[in-house]
Amino acid sequence: MKTKIIIMSLFVLLSTSGHGSEVKAIKTIKKLGMSLKTELKNAMKISSQEAMKVCNTQADKITIASNTDLIKVGRVSEKNRNPQSFPKKWMVDGIKKLKAGKVKKPYIVVKVSSNKMGLLKSISTQPVCLKCHGSNINPQVLKQITSLYPEDKAVGYKLGDIRGYFWAEWELK
Repeated sequence: MKTKIIIMSLFVLLSTSGHGSEVKAIKTIKKLGMSLKTELKNAMKISSQEAMKVCNTQADKITIASNTDLIKVGRVSEKNRNPQSFPKKWMVDGIKKLKAGKVKKPYIVVKVSSNKMGLLKSISTQPVCLKCHGSNINPQVLKQITSLYPEDKAVGYKLGDIRGYFWAEWELK
């Protein structure tokens, strides 16, 4: 009987500690990442230019569709392509810790405010990313990038570089 009470108490403690929201945030970020990757891979089968169109017209819609009632997600980068995709104030210290390798998990959870938590997870540059974010971009693709994003900073990456961060926010209960 004591064991059952201890287990139940532990379950209640974990379910109210925010750990459940952290797990939901990771799942929501994974869903966003997979949705974006699927759309981009399908577009890349047609051309890099088609992938740029998907990024430009669909990425924000996919991101919004990935949000839940409890978890809001998005992407940011210090070298952003989209002018609205720069790190928010609450993200700055977390990004520094992730870049410095001071985090044991592949993500970091931070307090955004007295009633809100946030999570950051690095986006690593993969081979397919280099077609639009690398150093040796096809001139036609680069022309399209410059046309769509005149203030683009999201180029010059190498394989494995941190290209940006997925983020999630949720209210504390």
